[in-house]
Amino acid sequence: MKILLLEDEYLLSRAICTYLLSNNYFVDAFDDGRSVLEAVKHQAYDFYILDINTPEVGGLECLEYINELYPETPKIIISAYHDIEYVSEAFSRGCSDYLKKPFNLKELQIRIEHLLKSKDVKVQKHEDQLHLSAHYVYDNAMQMLYYDGILEKFSKREYALIRLFIKNIGQVVNEESIRSVIWDDYNIEEATVRSLVNRVRKKLKEELIENVRGFGYIMKKKS
Repeated sequence: MKILLLEDEYLLSRAICTYLLSNNYFVDAFDDGRSVLEAVKHQAYDFYILDINTPEVGGLECLEYINELYPETPKIIISAYHDIEYVSEAFSRGCSDYLKKPFNLKELQIRIEHLLKSKDVKVQKHEDQLHLSAHYVYDNAMQMLYYDGILEKFSKREYALIRLFIKNIGQVVNEESIRSVIWDDYNIEEATVRSLVNRVRKKLKEELIENVRGFGYIMKKKS
């Protein structure tokens, strides 16, 4: 799992990175908000940890932008501000939790794990119909995709790929994950994986699956 961290205090940032790495989390650390805005344009993360008071672009502005791109992904705001106005503002812009400095790193880990578990439960409890766009609806019970109420025809393997993207909606799915899930870790060439993804993308009447160059693919809901 990959976490984005925005924290301009070097010692705290280093401490968080070291602790999370020791618990098998990969961390990309940034010390200014502008770099974060640029990074999230090209890559989705599994979790976001954002300080409020950061150079160039503040954490709340980053939070709002990230929430527009990845509304389902958990986000924690960390801040030395204890005023309720900052807490209220953070939640209104889409944060999942607010952690006041100073905090114990173990507490941060507990909150991360709690939010990830809650997200998994939420995904499992999705409504029967998931609206991917104004035209596309995915039926979770039947595991079928409909366009304006008409069933879309895909092969068994193509539907398996669609289900993988639905399960990870809003997050980047790399080719290794596709190979592992669709072919059960069988030694499949990259060209075969890409061919499957391209077939599904061509059959779709809208661009639901986007290529994230150098990282994999992502499915996003469209308004």
